[in-house]
Amino acid sequence: MSPDRFAKLTTRQRESLRLYHQRYRVKEIARALAISENTVSGYLTEATALLDVGGRPAAAAALAAHEAAHPETRGRFSVGDPTPRPDAEPSSPGDDAPAPAAAAGPRSAPHAPGPLRLPFRNGDGNDLTIAQRLFWLGAIVFALVTGFGLFALFVRTLSDVVAQLAR
Repeated sequence: MSPDRFAKLTTRQRESLRLYHQRYRVKEIARALAISENTVSGYLTEATALLDVGGRPAAAAALAAHEAAHPETRGRFSVGDPTPRPDAEPSSPGDDAPAPAAAAGPRSAPHAPGPLRLPFRNGDGNDLTIAQRLFWLGAIVFALVTGFGLFALFVRTLSDVVAQLAR
């Protein structure tokens, strides 16, 4: 397979193929790269078409073989690279314990925070006590009534001013 085909792959396509080669599912790749599952699926499909191979596993294996033969083509601190990220804390010199990422195994990639979860998605988002809920219910009702009253007062005052100016 010509190296030109591998040069046409984008960084995200390469990252997706690397993780796919490590037996990550599309959902796990999406979580690791902080992108949608459809986007990952698109990257894998496009990479398979660019490399002109039989499927996603073949494309991932071809990229792995190419990067093994040409390690300079792999970027520094790429996804799936065992090299630590620059923002990781260095271990102390006397510490012989393995790093948490290394101890957890190759399938545990650091995950980017997901989208903002709404409480009604799985029902466990409410951590207020009953007293706090009642307090906030009263506070919201009071704020709404006060706001509506002030708005009505403003409209009344404005209409009085317009009526005075019209005379």
